[in-house]
Amino acid sequence: MEKKRERLIEVFLKKNSQINLSAIRDEEWVYDKHIRDALEVQNVFDFVDGMEVCDVGTGWGFPLLPLATEYPNVHFTGMDWVRKKLDAIQDMANQLDIKNIELLWKRAEECKDKQFDVITARAVAYVDKLLPWTKHLLKQGGCWILFKQVDEQERQDLLNLCGSLNLKLEKRHTYTLFEGDIERVIYVVRRLGGTWKPR
Repeated sequence: MEKKRERLIEVFLKKNSQINLSAIRDEEWVYDKHIRDALEVQNVFDFVDGMEVCDVGTGWGFPLLPLATEYPNVHFTGMDWVRKKLDAIQDMANQLDIKNIELLWKRAEECKDKQFDVITARAVAYVDKLLPWTKHLLKQGGCWILFKQVDEQERQDLLNLCGSLNLKLEKRHTYTLFEGDIERVIYVVRRLGGTWKPR
């Protein structure tokens, strides 16, 4: 698997040199900032073969590409409203021979005909907007996996949303990147049964 990660870094850096995807141009930084950050989810969640996962606001393909590489029997959908980003992801997926990715050129609130077991979101929006925008995409019993910067106010707001919207914060996993310089957190939030009742 390590060779696949090295190949992902190589392909990303090449694409980045062509269309300026990210300010990060160093192999070690790409690994820490994007790939290791994405794979940190393995400490809190088990992806099961056959799952349908949507990466909302997939940006330049993180955590989509690392997760699809790690879990070839899980089907991943990358959703974004910027076509340039999706074209870049598709090209990288082709070069990496990743077959378990589908890309949707849509905003989350416009996608009305699909539902998923899991929604991932990394640096997309604050929880009070993100959850209402994406709730219709998540099956009852499914969960959001939210990659966030550590922010105590957002954690409190998430707990309040769980109380009012029939959700459950199942896990909160904190970690650091760049030798402790960046504090990160992953929230696993379950959508419980019953009616979604906004405040």
